[in-house]
Amino acid sequence: MYKNPEVSVCIPLYQTEQYLAQCLRSVLLQDFNDFEVLIVSDASDGKDEKGHRAKHIINITKKECNRQRKQKGLAPVTVRLHEHRENRGLIEVRRTLFYEAKGKFVTQVDSDDEMEQGALSALYAAAIETGADIVHGTSIAGVFDSENNFIPLEHNRNGLIVYGTIEGRQIFRTWLIDQTFTANTWGKLINRELILKAYENIPYTECNLADDVLLFFFLSQNAKKYVGIKNKVYRYRVNTGMTSARKIDTLRKWKMICSAASVFTILNTWIVEKEADASPEKLLPDEVEKIHEMTRLYLHNGIMQLQQRVIPDLQPAAHQLLCDYWGESFVNRIEKYIEKSQPE
Repeated sequence: MYKNPEVSVCIPLYQTEQYLAQCLRSVLLQDFNDFEVLIVSDASDGKDEKGHRAKHIINITKKECNRQRKQKGLAPVTVRLHEHRENRGLIEVRRTLFYEAKGKFVTQVDSDDEMEQGALSALYAAAIETGADIVHGTSIAGVFDSENNFIPLEHNRNGLIVYGTIEGRQIFRTWLIDQTFTANTWGKLINRELILKAYENIPYTECNLADDVLLFFFLSQNAKKYVGIKNKVYRYRVNTGMTSARKIDTLRKWKMICSAASVFTILNTWIVEKEADASPEKLLPDEVEKIHEMTRLYLHNGIMQLQQRVIPDLQPAAHQLLCDYWGESFVNRIEKYIEKSQPE
């Protein structure tokens, strides 16, 4: 009889096929047996340096790694690929990943990043030992040199973590108010039922930025125990994502930045509804203000990216798209604030 795996490793894929084999090897060669790998391609049509698409890369890498696992006395790993016919954005990619996952626990690995060796064993052992529904491991950020050696950076802005245990609603407040650990779903092992409960609050939305904030907002409100461990579990590759310093030369790329507005529309609508119903779930005043502050910050960053990264010919249309997403009056207000804040 088929037994569901204990852990599902979820990999979202969008135009990063050049890194996929390396990412997949880091997962498949974990010294852990009871897991599966699930990959969701968000209508990605990218290729690796040899011109291979995702399905071919996955098949070749899976055969190679399962052969190595057999030599080490480890069980073969099932790898499943799901493909969206149209681009839906990261929130919906993750919805597909987590609903299709069969494991009791899930963890995410972005397809341009890697797992550290021993990561799954360390995360799973901590979850079983402590009963935590969120286990957060240490991550390192860096770049790969010309010989594919990983060079860690001294500072990892995405690596904030609290070592030890946090329980109940304090998990939400430690993340939102204290901001001493990150909302990233990568580098964490999370009880799948907790994630599915979070998604009950998230309507269909096409978004590629701030998706971690949306998901973790609902995860952390319902989590019972968070445990941070010192084991290094994740390698984060810098300067490959949407927030890198590259120029934005198409409206399609710019739309991905603007889509963060969808996250804060959902959050602020939820806040208003809970206050109107006098729900016991409603936020405290300082929590509401922190969400409002975060909303302003994301729009502020979007305006700065418009000014600094969008090519000149695209700026008028890009500005209109920003207003379409965030609201013209809100954009104008933050633009005036930025203008007043700049030195003479």
